[in-house]
Amino acid sequence: VTPKPVYTDPTHVYWPLNTEYELFSVNDKPHTLGAVFALNHKAPIQHGIPPTTAAAQEVHAQGGLLELDKHAWEWTMAIIPTMKVDLYDLTNNHMWRTGWGVAGWGIPSADYMHIERDAEGWTEAGWIDYGFQNYYALLDCGFNLRPTGGTGTGYHPVPFGWGRVYAHITGKFSYEKWLKALNDGDSFVTNGPLLTTTVEGKPMGHKFGAATPKAYLVEGEAASLSPIGRIEIVVNGSVVQSVKPENRKSPKGGYVSRIHITVPITGSSWLLVRCYENRPDKRVRFAHTAPVHISIPGMPLRPRKEEVAFLIKRVQDEIARSEGVLSAEAIAEYRQALKAYQTVALTAK
Repeated sequence: VTPKPVYTDPTHVYWPLNTEYELFSVNDKPHTLGAVFALNHKAPIQHGIPPTTAAAQEVHAQGGLLELDKHAWEWTMAIIPTMKVDLYDLTNNHMWRTGWGVAGWGIPSADYMHIERDAEGWTEAGWIDYGFQNYYALLDCGFNLRPTGGTGTGYHPVPFGWGRVYAHITGKFSYEKWLKALNDGDSFVTNGPLLTTTVEGKPMGHKFGAATPKAYLVEGEAASLSPIGRIEIVVNGSVVQSVKPENRKSPKGGYVSRIHITVPITGSSWLLVRCYENRPDKRVRFAHTAPVHISIPGMPLRPRKEEVAFLIKRVQDEIARSEGVLSAEAIAEYRQALKAYQTVALTAK
């Protein structure tokens, strides 16, 4: 029987068939790989993992989407080029409402990221910044993953929907419209504020083809329970402009800040908006849009050398760690991913 959306009421729905691969052993030998989700597929996936390509092709052939779990798993950067992953878990399940508690977990960040740490490991702000910068490196290298969110409710100490993604639809709500908006990148992720924006009147996720260098108008609104501390425009991984939050009191409680700013774009770029609450408890509450993409002929998007070097090293380390454990087919996929990053490196600046 082909699955179909299950509506609990006109605006609440779930898809009944999804799959998670979360691997801590290979052929009964302890060897952590990581996790990846398959969403919206129509029948049970017949292929196991690893290797990963056949399962990924099966998911996509069924109209499904592939979502990374967390960026700092051992295998994560090695599966993006070969699985053609769609979604990046930007509000991942290590962001807890109760407090920060996973300081020592995960593959180290790159030195160029300057990630905040303390004696125990990542700070909460550092972990979130690491996820952002890893995402930006992938975008700079041409991997157009769209952001999403997750909570790990039932395993991690967070309520359902704590880290979440909002996808914008018009007209009557439907599961199909929501999924299309998610896949298009007309969305934002958050563990607190609400952030709705457009660029030149177009939704986030829009692709401006054959565009020209000019200033692009970014408009929108940030709404939050606590005052917004900062609103930032990010272009190709760098904060290029900031918007001073108005923090107007809302009649229903909370604060609202308008966004209306022009951003100069001089070459092919991606652009997104993010904001952070200013909280007395110093916890990190943020919202982060999907990017728009601006393609200007003769002015290609070029990653920074340190970004590609980080991705290449991640795959090289995983190959070295996994040889003699994974099959020849799985190692060949890793080498294919390595070649993809090395090819991108030829364009780096």
